Amino acid sequence: MQTVERHVFEDYLLSCTALPIAGGGYQSRVAITALGGQRTRAQRFLDLECFDTEVEALEHARQAGMDWVRLHG
Repeated sequence: MQTVERHVFEDYLLSCTALPIAGGGYQSRVAITALGGQRTRAQRFLDLECFDTEVEALEHARQAGMDWVRLHG
């Protein structure tokens, strides 16, 4: 089962996921949603690297999401 953590960063919702992969480890993923107004303005999905632990995968997803917002937000 995948683990999801949600964080708000500079008016964006970061939905960070650690998805278990065959053979062990976790794939790091993040969905980035712009907040504000009456409806969702934008959403981006990023499949990232694989990590040995769930904690590492979630932290990497959070950092990658914040980096994306800083560059594109």
